Amino acid sequence: MRNTRLFLLSLIVCSAAFTTAEAQADEQEWYDLTDRYLVNAYFDNNVNYGVDATGNVSTSLRPVAGWSSEVTPNSAVGGVTFAYGTQSTFNAVAIPATGPDGQEGGGCLALCASLNADVVFYQKMKMAPGNYKMVVTSLNLNDRSQSGTLLSGWWKDSDVNTLSARNEFPTGEWINDTICFSIAEMTQSRVQVGLRSSGGTVRRSAYLIIDRVQLLRDHPFDEVDDEALSPEVIGDSRFARGATMAFGRIKEVLGDNIVEQGYCWATHPQPTLDDNHTTTKLDNNGTIYWLKDLQPATMYYMRAYVKTSAGRVGYADDIKFCTVPKGNVTYWYNNGGDEAANKRVNDAATRACEIFNDLSSIVKHFAIGYSSGTPTADCYYADEPWMNMGANSSYQRTGTIMHEMQHGMGVIPYTTQWNKNILRERLDGDGRGSGHWLGERVSAFLDFWDNTTGSQLNGDYQHMWPYGINGASEDNGRNELYFANAMIGQALGEDGLEHRSNTFAEPCYIFDQEDDVKYYLTSEADDRGKLTSFLSADESGKLSWLTVTADEARNDDHAAWYITFTPANQYYQFRNAATGQYLTYTSSFKTVARNNPTANEQLHLMKGRVKVTEGGKTQRGFWLVHPTGTMTPNCMQANANGALGSATFNLANSSTRQRWLILTADELQAATGIQHTIENTETSQHRDAIYGLDGRRINVSKNQLKPGLYIINGRKCVVK
Repeated sequence: MRNTRLFLLSLIVCSAAFTTAEAQADEQEWYDLTDRYLVNAYFDNNVNYGVDATGNVSTSLRPVAGWSSEVTPNSAVGGVTFAYGTQSTFNAVAIPATGPDGQEGGGCLALCASLNADVVFYQKMKMAPGNYKMVVTSLNLNDRSQSGTLLSGWWKDSDVNTLSARNEFPTGEWINDTICFSIAEMTQSRVQVGLRSSGGTVRRSAYLIIDRVQLLRDHPFDEVDDEALSPEVIGDSRFARGATMAFGRIKEVLGDNIVEQGYCWATHPQPTLDDNHTTTKLDNNGTIYWLKDLQPATMYYMRAYVKTSAGRVGYADDIKFCTVPKGNVTYWYNNGGDEAANKRVNDAATRACEIFNDLSSIVKHFAIGYSSGTPTADCYYADEPWMNMGANSSYQRTGTIMHEMQHGMGVIPYTTQWNKNILRERLDGDGRGSGHWLGERVSAFLDFWDNTTGSQLNGDYQHMWPYGINGASEDNGRNELYFANAMIGQALGEDGLEHRSNTFAEPCYIFDQEDDVKYYLTSEADDRGKLTSFLSADESGKLSWLTVTADEARNDDHAAWYITFTPANQYYQFRNAATGQYLTYTSSFKTVARNNPTANEQLHLMKGRVKVTEGGKTQRGFWLVHPTGTMTPNCMQANANGALGSATFNLANSSTRQRWLILTADELQAATGIQHTIENTETSQHRDAIYGLDGRRINVSKNQLKPGLYIINGRKCVVK
């Protein structure tokens, strides 16, 4: 630490709220916050002109470590740092061999200006409340002028600031200027040093060198300062993940002197830089941060971070996610081409398999045959597809292999959902799927990857775009393209595209649950008690959907469920909060007493594509599917009169009786809250006035009401 004792000549300037007497009082103890708040306060770091530098420097403005600069436009100013004892000169004047304390080493900031110009160096920051003193040590090198205006001090804006009053600079004398100011509340402001010319040429004003800036306060550094100095970062809640990789974006960074930003992650909440972190980037409509070497089928937490030059770190909110099991996409190649072609095909196929395995849970084996008569390449759909690779070398690349593998995974005009009308916008003239893909998972991925909203994958009966790599001209060799292609393949499976004949969809962590939170399930169907009836279990294991109020549901644990998730198989388990029994499926859905859930208690959750808006919040329902290794598994369905049943899984939007809204207690209360209040006068004028929970008048008699919860004559009523 350089010597910080003060010197002979000093000037004290104080704000109105902080008197000169207070600033000079001997009994006041001052705490040095310089190293806490300021970077390179002594101008020693990365000086522009070192000891061995030579030549003259005049009106040159150079970057100064830790400081930003501001000058009057189109004016001659100088702002550079020198090492003491340098052979360089400043406006033909020698830089001193030592600083004001007589010690060798260190550096200084040299300032000059002409024609009434301002040159200012500053550091922006939030500052905590308190009484402050800022001490600036300077020396005038110009023996022809002692005039100018010192612009050092504290600055919030043009109306609120406290700057030095000095306008004379004795030549050759070290000066300490003390600027006093008070801050009443946390304030975004800046600390600055600078010089205003007295007019005319540069030599008509002082040549000022500043040795140091000290910042002192009447109380020591505390947690309020920690809050003030930490930068802020707002992460994007959207993300993408595969088996060994994940990706995130940053929305906004608030703070100055940011030298690093990226993502950190761990298997516990609120990861820090002491865990894992990365600054590795991809570029696709903005910066994407790339997390590598994750463990497959593992629950993680990640969050964006930023770091200042002073070492302060700010963190965004957590994102909880689960990597998928590592894919097992493999290939066999008959090596039927020449040596060069075989190497290209093997290299491309190896890379394609690596990408799919790192970014998906897809299991598939491809047989590749060299076929000189094939113009480009082709592949058909099967559990073990055959791919023909032609002699055209421009197609013997990773992008072509990935494109053909997508055909083998179901993007093909045969029997898969790609060729049907449930998840496609329309059918073409030959009855084949065409237009936009309607799956929720693919659209969510594209929104993140392209940094857009409302994205949809498009395509014809056997191609997709964007990222389909539908020809050699689309293969740019970039990770951004290859990764997107693989993750779209995974998302297609999560939406319901059949990658294999015994897998109707890829399971994944799709509902963000917490193990110790109670959840309430209500049918998405209006005629099956949406938000008026809730899935309940009795002690015998029987399930039903009971019509009760939200308060009654929250006060009866038979209608509450704990939800857990198993990363290894990506399935969920539902345990009743009252009975402790698990939701299970054998020949029907019921609950069963288990210490540990078996295969029958594992449920595959699929997210619906229909937006359900209740209580001002948009929800999506979920299918609760019993995975059976077939294309037609059973799922839980709300039947008539409060009964629970099973039905063959139906992917259509219209299958609302198969989908369930899963709500926390707070979400339940918000969704079932009364949006309309019936005044007494209205009740008296309209006898038997009936309203829904959304406040809409229902113009039927009471004996025509469907089962549900209503407001009748100003009171909640249950119709069974």
